[in-house]
Amino acid sequence: MKKTAAFFAVLLVSGTAYAVVPTPTLPAAPPMPAPQISGVKAAVLIDVNTDQVLLDQNGQASYDPSGLVKLMTAYLLYQAEAQKMLQPDQHVSVSVDAWHAAGSRMFIQPGLPVTIDQLTHGLLIDGGNDAAIAIAQSVAGSVGGFVDLMNREAASMGLTQTHFVNPDGMPTPGQRSTALDIARLARALLVKFPQVEKVAGQASYRYNNITQYNYNPLAGQHGITGLGVGLASANNWDLAVSASQEGRDLVAVILGASSRAVAGTDAAAMLHYGFHGWQQRQVYPAGAVVAQLKRIDWSPETLSVITPKAINVVVPRPSQGKVESRFVAAANLQAPIAANSNVGTLDLLWQGKILKAEPVLAKNAVAKAGWFSRLWHRAQGAL
Repeated sequence: MKKTAAFFAVLLVSGTAYAVVPTPTLPAAPPMPAPQISGVKAAVLIDVNTDQVLLDQNGQASYDPSGLVKLMTAYLLYQAEAQKMLQPDQHVSVSVDAWHAAGSRMFIQPGLPVTIDQLTHGLLIDGGNDAAIAIAQSVAGSVGGFVDLMNREAASMGLTQTHFVNPDGMPTPGQRSTALDIARLARALLVKFPQVEKVAGQASYRYNNITQYNYNPLAGQHGITGLGVGLASANNWDLAVSASQEGRDLVAVILGASSRAVAGTDAAAMLHYGFHGWQQRQVYPAGAVVAQLKRIDWSPETLSVITPKAINVVVPRPSQGKVESRFVAAANLQAPIAANSNVGTLDLLWQGKILKAEPVLAKNAVAKAGWFSRLWHRAQGAL
């Protein structure tokens, strides 16, 4: 494999101060110019495989996410299925509240058979608010209990600027998120439950003798795999689009577009930029030694630091220069240290900018050295 990363050997002695992990920053713009996204409130493009943000326009500003909250509804539904709480072919009793849901619907009703799988299609393809309510009641027993789960999961994902009030995205005071948080949520959904792509990317769905079409303006196009659409208010469209091409996956999020068509055009431009302006590169394979820590009060004296998985980054196309790496030890790292325990992070840098930070592990265990071992280590160091 072509060497693409600078190796940093690290020597630590007792009392050394540890660095604080910096906040990842966008690298220098690639040769292909970024698309001009105008007339929207916010836009974010994220690379799913590497979790790198490739474009951020007002991505941390808080807005009503409207129907994009259904991404969390879908996440919790798939999680319930994974935990065997629900089965795709399980029939659901439709409540009056779900039947009378306002806004977009798949037209479920009490007494009409519907399964969890059908609700999933209705939620992700035609954005059914009735499906969202029926799913919430099936997973948690009540809409209120489900909203609690939504906010708990958002907190565990680190979506600090997100607060949910309902599972369907109907405009409600207090419901808020950001383009960056929605992109992170979409990525989590795709990574943990990739089966969502088989549903959300479909162009249409038929239930109750009614054929409805995907509100995603890019649905059905080559490589488009989802994900969701919302209408916060008149002329205020939100869109999250996922796409796959040559082994790479991207998510584009638009908040506050003047129309569904404008949102689709901007998202398509962002995806083109992400696929054609950036390329993926492997920096380290799984199990690569990226640093060695040495202390006389450890036994053995040296701790090897390894990558738990292959580390990839995306860099501008065509790439010039190399990706560099910098190991940052965990604060107050002391023996005993178990093998495969987290010992810090590895920063990946491109042209001096941090692309991402990845956790790294101890390859071997170390214990506190006894007085004789410490004396021996000092003697060896003096030779």
